[in-house]
Amino acid sequence: MTLSVTIGPRLQMVASLVPKGANLGDIGTDHAYLPIALYETQQISKAVAIDVHEGPYQSALTAVKVRHLEAVIDVRFGDGLMPLIPGEVNVLTLAGMGGKTMLDILSAGPDVLESVHDLILQPQGSESAVRLAMLGDGWRLKSEKLVEEDDRIYVVMAYSKDEGWDEARLKTIEHNWVQRLHSLFENGRLSAAEFQTLVQKLVCHFGPLVLEERTDLLTRYMNEYKSMLARRMEQMKKSNSPEIITKIREVSEELALLEGLQRWQ
Repeated sequence: MTLSVTIGPRLQMVASLVPKGANLGDIGTDHAYLPIALYETQQISKAVAIDVHEGPYQSALTAVKVRHLEAVIDVRFGDGLMPLIPGEVNVLTLAGMGGKTMLDILSAGPDVLESVHDLILQPQGSESAVRLAMLGDGWRLKSEKLVEEDDRIYVVMAYSKDEGWDEARLKTIEHNWVQRLHSLFENGRLSAAEFQTLVQKLVCHFGPLVLEERTDLLTRYMNEYKSMLARRMEQMKKSNSPEIITKIREVSEELALLEGLQRWQ
């Protein structure tokens, strides 16, 4: 079916992870293009499209109305999950917002989450915090994918209550990376605990399932992170304080481990 809207690679990836037949809640819907595209491709049964900003809310209302989709896409004005009635949606999409904002929205609606069995999240920043919080709350990681749009790399994560990798099972991936990188630890200056903590940090930052796929986008993603660490270290070298010197050592070790991760690609 020909779509009446155009969505970019980022939202296409989000759409690809929405379970078929979902009753969708799209939080921060903007123009409501995601639920419109999903309905027009018969991927969802119905949707509630929510935005907290007046401009995007009005744009979403108009986009739905001109397509005569009011009966299946209900556009609502409000903050996060607040406009939702518990039980009316079973899948949530949150895309294009900061990871900490995303976590605040989810934590404020426990009654709504009771009936939700899938979350598709595309955080812009604080990806590690999102992963740790979701797994800590008992969600299972079904999938996580990197996607490029406008020369920027994003990660899209799909969580489920019933399917995918739980926190304990994902620890096996982390353990495998500890073993693979152990030779670097033997030549370094970190204690065993420091080494393991640093590997955990890197696995959580890039994503355990993303690391297992080893795509070209992952190589670029790692190079961008490595460049950021190198710039940070150069800035810190301008200081002679003992605390900064310790931090420089930590960043240096993180760079070494990151290069080790890349060699395993």
